[in-house]
Amino acid sequence: MSLKKVPLLRDPLLHFALIGGLLFAIDGLFNAGAADLEDIVITPSRVAHLASVFERSWQRPPNGEEMQKLVDNFVREEVLYREALKLGLESDDTVIRRRLRLKMEFLARDLVDSVEPAPEVLAQFFHDNRERYRVPARVSFRQILFSGDHRTAPAEDARALLATLAPAAVTDVEGDSHLLPRQFTDASAQEVDKQLGVGFAEQLMQQPQGQWVGPIRSEYGEHLVIIEAYTPEATAELASVRALVMRDWQAQQHSDTLDRQYLLLREGYRVRMESEASEQLRGDSASAAEVAAR
Repeated sequence: MSLKKVPLLRDPLLHFALIGGLLFAIDGLFNAGAADLEDIVITPSRVAHLASVFERSWQRPPNGEEMQKLVDNFVREEVLYREALKLGLESDDTVIRRRLRLKMEFLARDLVDSVEPAPEVLAQFFHDNRERYRVPARVSFRQILFSGDHRTAPAEDARALLATLAPAAVTDVEGDSHLLPRQFTDASAQEVDKQLGVGFAEQLMQQPQGQWVGPIRSEYGEHLVIIEAYTPEATAELASVRALVMRDWQAQQHSDTLDRQYLLLREGYRVRMESEASEQLRGDSASAAEVAAR
């Protein structure tokens, strides 16, 4: 359709009216945005936190330009975060739901961490769980290896040398060449087994102290050993393991506090199972039972 056939559209007054209305609408849009501006406050503590995170990652404090980028990135994140909330993007998002659950649980943990238990409370916890804090047996010994890789009858060779040794003799016989320590000092059973193979420590702990005995078999061959010192397993004193007991007490309190928090909050909700969901749940349970029965 030609503008010549529509005299109204050729009217300059109409053109000014349309332009004026458009400018008014644009001005109103920007003014409304200015009136609804939200504050994003950069506090000194926020700046310190951003700098601290940077320093932990880079092992140095940020310079001025890096600090400005950190602040700019925080502002960008905050703007997008707030806008995402306005759009409801957090709804029905499994990752966000789990993150928020973790944050709720962290609040309970922070509460526990800020509490210093009374000495008698920690002592009672230690007494109730003292089996956790047993000090393992430790042993100091020397050993001589007779390797099956180097000998046809390592056990017989070991017994032959043992017959020539005085009970607590200091011998310069080094045995077969190997990378194993010739002497262990104040070693736990776990440390011995790590070096000489699982089960060696159990055999060792059954031997008398202060005399050469053997041979004791390991995955490397046959060993003559002399136990020089032995400390049996015992329960630790609270003072020596207080930090560990404190950590375990806090872990227990974390768990108990989370349970109490949930039960308290749960009272504010009523859970209803829709009929279709209920049927589905029963169907899933029946299927699981059938699989288990097979």
